[in-house]
Amino acid sequence: MRPREKAQMLGVESLSDSELLAILLSSGYKGVSSLQLAEEILQKVGGINGLMKLSMNEIMEFKGVGLARASLLVASLELVRRINYEEALSQDVIAGPQGLVRWLQSFIGMKEQEYFIVVFLDNKNRITGYRNLFRGLSDSVSVQSSLLFREALNCHASKLIIAHNHPSQSVKPSLDDLSVTNQLQKAGELMNLPVIDHIIVSQHDYFSFRENNRI
Repeated sequence: MRPREKAQMLGVESLSDSELLAILLSSGYKGVSSLQLAEEILQKVGGINGLMKLSMNEIMEFKGVGLARASLLVASLELVRRINYEEALSQDVIAGPQGLVRWLQSFIGMKEQEYFIVVFLDNKNRITGYRNLFRGLSDSVSVQSSLLFREALNCHASKLIIAHNHPSQSVKPSLDDLSVTNQLQKAGELMNLPVIDHIIVSQHDYFSFRENNRI
């Protein structure tokens, strides 16, 4: 049964990752079906999470994948990230942080460089916006507190959550992470913009300073 017919008869949740990707690809190339092409791509990138790491140009390097198909794939992945963000917007991220964590994991959890995000909250702990402020040159990132708090003031934030990823996929805080958290927490107290959590994410795991009584 081809993926489209299987989805119609059994529901889209019955499809494997390769079958879902085959539907997006629509067709393969001469001698190779869309399902075979999907299986080949996922095998080379290490599964669906590996696909999320690729740029449009990198996806187009696969035989049979041109601009149209690559655009559809990256657009589909970006929709997933935005759905996760919209879900997080509706929640009190202190009472229920899982929506925020899922968005952070889909946004930066698989990145091969460190990205530093500041999330702006209102006085009800709901997200009002975010900024991707810094990106590391290799596996580390330099945090400029003056820029961070200037952005927070411009966005009329009441409190902040800072977050970054660990490309190593270990979410254990480093000594630098502890130092940065301490410095930003003290600066936030002076600015009356409390830093209420620091979240470290990987693809499948996270560490919350607040949940572990580090803030």
